[in-house]
Amino acid sequence: MPGTSLPDDRYSRTEATRLLCAGVYQDATFRRRVLDELVGHMERPVAPALGVDVLPVLAHAVRVARRETRTALLMLAAWAGFVLSDFLMVWDSVSDRWGHDAEVGFGDVFTALYLGQENVSGGIPMPWSQLYALVTFAMWVAAAVGERGGDVKELGLPGTVARAADGLGRLAGLGSVLFLCFYWYLYLAGLVDGTAQTPYPALFPLVITLIGWQHQASHRKALCRWLSKWTFPTAAQPGLPQGLPYDDLVPSIHREQQAPVTLYDLEKPFIGMGARRKSWSFAMELRKLPEETRGQVPAQSGAANGAGAGLARRTTERLTASAALDMIEPQLIELRESAARTGRDRLRDLEIERFLYLPGGVGRDEEVEVGGVDDAAAFAATPRGRGQGGRPVYDPEQIAAQLDEAVDEGGEARRVFLRVRVGAWHEQLVVTVLVRVHTQGGMLVLEVEAYVLGPIRKEFRGVDALVERLPEKWPSAALRALRHAPAIGVTCAIGALGSVYREIASGWSDGDEVPDVPRVSLRAAAAQKDLSIFQETDAERYIKTIQERIAGGVRVALREHGYRTEEFEQHIYQVSGGGVFIQDMSGGAIATGSHGQASSRTSPAPGTGLPRQEGNLT
Repeated sequence: MPGTSLPDDRYSRTEATRLLCAGVYQDATFRRRVLDELVGHMERPVAPALGVDVLPVLAHAVRVARRETRTALLMLAAWAGFVLSDFLMVWDSVSDRWGHDAEVGFGDVFTALYLGQENVSGGIPMPWSQLYALVTFAMWVAAAVGERGGDVKELGLPGTVARAADGLGRLAGLGSVLFLCFYWYLYLAGLVDGTAQTPYPALFPLVITLIGWQHQASHRKALCRWLSKWTFPTAAQPGLPQGLPYDDLVPSIHREQQAPVTLYDLEKPFIGMGARRKSWSFAMELRKLPEETRGQVPAQSGAANGAGAGLARRTTERLTASAALDMIEPQLIELRESAARTGRDRLRDLEIERFLYLPGGVGRDEEVEVGGVDDAAAFAATPRGRGQGGRPVYDPEQIAAQLDEAVDEGGEARRVFLRVRVGAWHEQLVVTVLVRVHTQGGMLVLEVEAYVLGPIRKEFRGVDALVERLPEKWPSAALRALRHAPAIGVTCAIGALGSVYREIASGWSDGDEVPDVPRVSLRAAAAQKDLSIFQETDAERYIKTIQERIAGGVRVALREHGYRTEEFEQHIYQVSGGGVFIQDMSGGAIATGSHGQASSRTSPAPGTGLPRQEGNLT
């Protein structure tokens, strides 16, 4: 398809991108969702990229949509000919029976169409085209129910309900095939007994079948050319059409996928990250070491990476959130480098970056003053916020300023996380750990959130098995086309109507839509919830390993800034279930799990009579 080429992206050639591109050919519902989300809602930025580049997915979806429109027009012409042939054949039959001098009106022919007495109707009380239309509708319903089978299983319904839904899909498919066979039986029987003396009830369904065959063949050709596991790494993917809205969409989507920032809705801030697994947080009082012992802090293992430089100076500095993250990052980098040296562990591809979350309310291309506020939406509404020299939210200069200001402010709206991501099993398993640090009020508060995104749906992963069966023998291809062509016609008609609506809507749009936030992640929309046993154990291993390195980074930060760490060093353990237990931590509290609660109480320390804070894990 001629058009603009797509910009290179770090995730353009990942397995997840390939499977999502294949999914737009295999699932019409997913294809329409891609188009609706990326083209129909241009006021929404895209969700953060998690191993997927959505621009090739959009390009394939647009390509299929345009081919759907052509197929729908061909189908419409075939159906118009089918209906017209029924009308003309009955008109001719009535004229022969009444005599050539008789005046036959439209009403007379219309009545004769439903009497079933003419020698062209086979004795059925409706035109052949209408009967085949009922067959087509039944085939489309069966195909739609079959496509929903995978979605029903993903809902986590009881086994009985899931089996009933699967059985309903099979029953609908069988019923539609029997209905199709019934149509051909009626026509062949009419030919034998002379009540169906017309070739059109067979000719036009065969024309519809040929159109559907050609549509399916184009899909399979595209899968072989662009999306097989052999061709995808090197094949140039189709581009997007030139002109609006794609000239604006391509740079916007590319910029938003590359940027370490996203706009969020308070109800669902972490769009597209999958299922929440573990939350780990603790709070402890920051207490300086005695003046005479600060110079005796032992050198850290991170000194080789520069983490221990300037130790004497840092012991007199106040520990900030930025400084704590500076100590955590080398620990994670060392983990990544050691994994790369020692084997093929996916931790060698660990992604580490500071990521900014901003509240929604600002347009994806709207300019606001660089940095300065924690609520860009409220600030953009002021005259000063919309002054000259502003930058869009996703502009690199804007992001750098926001990150620098937000990391130590501890605000509610604007939040900075250290985002750690592992894309395992060829991006089929995505583990994301978010770290946030507070150091206000003489306290250190650490928040850790872990999310796991499951593999892409099994139907999409079946593209390689489909490609390996090609080219198929023509008898099996013909039978498949005969069965699926009627449903293809309805699906293409629905897709064509959607394309027309989007074109009209984009032409009438004045660009004044209310700014929105990412609502849908296409990667998450195509993910299944269940993990294999191996994937589950790998996810647990990644989370625990990353959390251990985070704890090590906090320990380094405390030591290098001259704070007491005795209790923290001696009594932090990884316990079963992924929790963290801290024993005898002075002045602190800890909570683990998605429903964990932290509390503390004061009791006398043994042998001293002095109060002691005991952390309770609940």
